[in-house]
Amino acid sequence: MLARGLVVLCLSLLIAGPGAAQEAPPLPGIEPRAPRASGDAAADPPSQIVEDQPQQSPVAQIAAPVLTVDQELLFSGSAWGKRVQAELDAAGQRLDEENDRLYNQLASEEAELTSLRKTLDPDEFRQRADAFDIRATQIRREFAQSVDDLNTDVQNERATFFQAVGPIMGRLMQERGALAVLDRRTVLVSVSSINITPDLIDRIDVELGDGADLAQTRPAPAQETDTAPVAEETAPPAPGSSD
Repeated sequence: MLARGLVVLCLSLLIAGPGAAQEAPPLPGIEPRAPRASGDAAADPPSQIVEDQPQQSPVAQIAAPVLTVDQELLFSGSAWGKRVQAELDAAGQRLDEENDRLYNQLASEEAELTSLRKTLDPDEFRQRADAFDIRATQIRREFAQSVDDLNTDVQNERATFFQAVGPIMGRLMQERGALAVLDRRTVLVSVSSINITPDLIDRIDVELGDGADLAQTRPAPAQETDTAPVAEETAPPAPGSSD
C-alpha cells in the first residue's frame, strides 16, 4: 500500500516531451498536477479465513506448523511504518507544491514568449524557444529524479524494516512451534489463529519503536535475501522516470 500509493505520484510534470517549442505554440511547459492515484492498483484474490472455535484459555496459543502474516499490514500498522507514512505524506505535499509552482512559472513564461512570436524576428524567436525548451526539459528531469529519490527512500525503509523484524518473527515462530511463516496472500484457506500479524506488530513496536535510529544508522540492502522469513514486494518505479 505504502509503496504503491503516494510514492507513485501522478505528477504530470513528467509527461510533456521536449521539442515542441520549435514547431508551434503552445510551447512545452508543465501541466497542472493530476489527482493522485489511489492506494492499491491491483488487488490479490482474497484469502478465505475460517474462524476458530473459542479457546478455553485466552492465554493458550494454538500450535501450528505454519503461520501467516500480512506484510502490508505488518509494515503500515507498526510504529515504524506509521512514521514512514507521515514522512512520505509531508514529502509528497512538498512535491505537489513544487509542481504547482513550476507549472505556474513556466506557464507564465510560455504565454509571454507566445505573445512575442508575431513581433520577434524568426531566428530570435527560435533561439528563445530553444532555450525555454532546454530549461523545461531540465526541470522535468530534476523533478523526476526527486520522485525517484523518494521511491528509493521508501523502498530502503521497507527493506530495512523487514530485515530488522526477521529475528523477531523467527522467535515468535519458534514459540508457536511452527516451521514456516507464509504471506497471507499466498494462502487460499486458513484459520484465523495462525495469523500472527497483530502479535508481531506489538513485539516490533516494543523492540524497534519507530525505527528512526535503525533506519538512519543501517544502510538498507539493495534487495532482500532469499533467507528472509517473508518475501518483500518491490514497489513499481515512478512514472516518467525517463524521457
